[in-house]
Amino acid sequence: MSTAFVLTGGGSLGAVQVGMLAALHAYGVEPDLLVGTSVGAANAAYLAGPGSTGARLETLIRLWERMRRQDVFTVDLRRWLGAARGTRPSLFSGAGLERLLERNLGYDSLEDARIPVLVTATDLVTGHGLLLDSGPVVSAVRASAAVPGVLPPVVRDGRTLVDGAIGELDLLGRTAALGVSDIYLLPAGYPCAGAGPRTALGTVLTALSLLLHRQISAQLRDYVGSARLHVLPPLCPLSISPADFSQTSALVARATDATFRWLEARPEATGDPGVLALHTHHGRPPQPDRHPTRAPVPVPGPTKGLTT
Repeated sequence: MSTAFVLTGGGSLGAVQVGMLAALHAYGVEPDLLVGTSVGAANAAYLAGPGSTGARLETLIRLWERMRRQDVFTVDLRRWLGAARGTRPSLFSGAGLERLLERNLGYDSLEDARIPVLVTATDLVTGHGLLLDSGPVVSAVRASAAVPGVLPPVVRDGRTLVDGAIGELDLLGRTAALGVSDIYLLPAGYPCAGAGPRTALGTVLTALSLLLHRQISAQLRDYVGSARLHVLPPLCPLSISPADFSQTSALVARATDATFRWLEARPEATGDPGVLALHTHHGRPPQPDRHPTRAPVPVPGPTKGLTT
């Protein structure tokens, strides 16, 4: 029996996945394979690094608690001017993301990962979705997170690659075809209760989050693989923009609590696409969170087993 975790994209909402991962680990649900897209690729690649899963999660939580938007999206007015004039391929250089990855991943190649990890990317010429399983891990994650026009494309093996959320790729079907018995889908979600993005970056990241959410929902609806699907419910209501890194601690804590409740309900394999149905709270006040946020819970070693 083997278990795969599939982590979607979502900018700063990647903090939601960290809370989900913490609860799954504490409950004794561990991955034998990690598959990630965009920020989900960064989380997956980090979790797959050297050391124990518990230790990696503890440091990943701290990284997200300290992260600020400028750590990834560093403002450079000259670059913005160049992008407007058509001499730059993106508004941001990607140097901030590259520094974060190089300083924290702790290994060089995807082949060196402690847990096998696959990273999605899109060939900008053909539009084909790819699963990267070898080569430099930093460039793989950078490619998976290269939102067109926001972060620059990455050239690997002669291919120009951008964000994995854009390409045509049946992520759930491809993962199931690898022979795993269970797939846990960890969606970062989208701001269903937001008033609408107010910045260019927020607009792009929100639109991409909606695109990816719609894609994965369609894949879930059409899924015919043999692996059991377990779809973790995304946070709702959620008003935080994927470009807002100021509330990552609250996102981690809230997602940890929500996932513990989901696990305590002992869900059977759930592939209901309704779990990820697009919806909005726009036009009416969002209901307050019935489970107030608190400091992220410590990440203990596995204590419980989940039967499916």
